[in-house]
Amino acid sequence: MKKYFLLLIILSLTIHTKLNAKEITYQEILENPTDLELNLNYAKQQENTGNLKLTISTLERLNMLYPENLDIKLYLLSILIEMDSKVKVDLMVRTMMNDPNTPNETKKTIAKLLSAPAKEKDSKWFAYLDLKYLQTEESNISGITKTKKLLQEDNLIPYPAVDGRLVLEDDKTFNRSGALTVGRNINETSSLFFNLSLDIKQNENKVTGDNDIISSSLSYFKIFGNNYISPYAFWSKPNYRKQEDYETKGYGINNTYIFNEKHNINYGLAFSETSYERNATFSTADDNDSDVYSSFVKYNFNLTKKSQLGTKLILNRTEAKKEFDSYDSTGINLIYSHLLPFGTLKLSSTYLKNAYDEPEPFLSTFKIRDDESFVNVLSLEGQIGQLLPFIKNSSISKGIFYSFKFKNSDVSSNIANHDIEREFFTIGLTKRYNINELFN
Repeated sequence: MKKYFLLLIILSLTIHTKLNAKEITYQEILENPTDLELNLNYAKQQENTGNLKLTISTLERLNMLYPENLDIKLYLLSILIEMDSKVKVDLMVRTMMNDPNTPNETKKTIAKLLSAPAKEKDSKWFAYLDLKYLQTEESNISGITKTKKLLQEDNLIPYPAVDGRLVLEDDKTFNRSGALTVGRNINETSSLFFNLSLDIKQNENKVTGDNDIISSSLSYFKIFGNNYISPYAFWSKPNYRKQEDYETKGYGINNTYIFNEKHNINYGLAFSETSYERNATFSTADDNDSDVYSSFVKYNFNLTKKSQLGTKLILNRTEAKKEFDSYDSTGINLIYSHLLPFGTLKLSSTYLKNAYDEPEPFLSTFKIRDDESFVNVLSLEGQIGQLLPFIKNSSISKGIFYSFKFKNSDVSSNIANHDIEREFFTIGLTKRYNINELFN
């Protein structure tokens, strides 16, 4: 019954509360392009970072979806005036002033906007730096199996005893990371983003697993009709202590298609390849090289302006040098999101089935590995000022975001070595610096 707990919550939870001002990611907008309050909050966030072109494209889309909403029109008009977009300003002013349904108060507001001193035109470039700290408590960091047994040459042997260094149950990990994002507005419907990050992970007790990871990505965003298309490429290079090093690179494309303000679909295709480094210590490391082909289709239904229910179908294929490490993955994910006064609550459940191609001779000569995993995640994230109202108006809280996440991973496998359950609890803080503001 435990496996289905979060699924029941996702299908039954219907709390209705106010919107919070949280950090909204680009991926969230791709998956929720018709959510009014989420997108308005995103537009304001982009305005604050100097990315007015993306602010305009977001508001223009909302104006088409909600043509009666005067607040959206006024917000869009103010940004167009700031951008000195004369043709669009003239058209919008004439339309609103000649509309008999436009209240007199709104017309007065338009007149004030037109008479306000012009602001300095924004740069096409924008940049920001995120500094993040995460602390995770893990209940089974060494992956001790449920039966405390391992399969070896078709025989079950005891799992190594807990020694406090190599084999542990509970442990903590600490992550410190920095990520620089630089972008350029190409025109009013497209942007280019580049990201470079460094992540340092350290265990409290376990002597293996510490690493630092350098990664980068390049993505392009384009609005085309009802499509919100984003091709991307990425690269990462972990540097492990006492373990093999490798690098991963790949590329893919995501698209969100809007049917209306309630329904949209998000889908993607991706390819990645992982190459291990052979050296004197790990002379056969490159035998672990693999390629991964992944795809998904996700349907999103906006229950209200503050809540969304989504379901994702997953289909992946992993091709490895070792045939027994090659497998097909199929699965489904259900996710419920709700905007609360103090953050965004997310409940997610994922079922995944991995079917392997061949038996691994060292483990068994006849058993072909077959896994079923069930992963439940409960998370809450938002702006620190929403969580701690007494510092909401303080400069201390500006650009600081918090996150809490609980995750349960339960893998059932016909190979005892992979029959493992883990639990994770993570807390995190992120500080965002708008580089445009620092140099202006």
